[in-house]
Amino acid sequence: MSSIKYETIEKITVITIDRPEKMNALSLDAQYDLDAAWKRFKTDENTVVGVITGSGERAFCVGADLKDDKVLSDRNIGKPPDYAEASLFPREYDLGKPIIAAINGHALGMGAAIAMQSDLRVMSVNGTLGYPLVGLGMMPGALHDFWMSSPSVIANYALYTGDPISAEDSYRAGIVNEIVKPEDLMTRAMDMAGRIAENAPLVIKAIKRAWDSQQEIREIKAWRDFARLGTTVDLSEDREEGRNAYIERRKANWKNR
Repeated sequence: MSSIKYETIEKITVITIDRPEKMNALSLDAQYDLDAAWKRFKTDENTVVGVITGSGERAFCVGADLKDDKVLSDRNIGKPPDYAEASLFPREYDLGKPIIAAINGHALGMGAAIAMQSDLRVMSVNGTLGYPLVGLGMMPGALHDFWMSSPSVIANYALYTGDPISAEDSYRAGIVNEIVKPEDLMTRAMDMAGRIAENAPLVIKAIKRAWDSQQEIREIKAWRDFARLGTTVDLSEDREEGRNAYIERRKANWKNR
């Protein structure tokens, strides 16, 4: 049974990460399901705009499921340092359609990266956005999106400390379009998607392509460096120690190697 729901309502597709008991953490199976959902959305001729969210009110997505026996980054094992596996982040799929992130609670790690690569973001008042992986010996995913979309002091503090940013601070920093009550989140996201879907699809696609091209020009070297650095971290002893410490609920013993 898929842990990713895919639903099209008129011209709007809603993709829901459906693991509320795990705060919508992405197991390896869920990551494959999300990969399939992005590919389906890209080729779906019946949709103009997408909304991605998580089940429940506690979390949008808290990242990869670190208690899963195997996570996506493990596929880098045995590969050269300049190798990078395809990600699950929206821009990497060249979707050709805008995505709205309806952030219903915590968006952390991979969840934050997915949200930051969305074109628009609506967040519930209880939401947070952050990259706690620094405390687990892991490289935050697509962190350059965070730098490019946020004041540097906000992004750097969150990345270096691992502390999440509140909904109010996210709005003040211009990271999200607006914050709403949890019960109003999907209504507002769907209203926003509906406004987009009313417009000429050809123009929407052109705007999306122009935006992505502009981002790609800024990102091309950053992504190459991230892939190299991220793979190096993934293959380190500290990465394994961080994950084990998290699972065993103890403080990590860093070796700096």
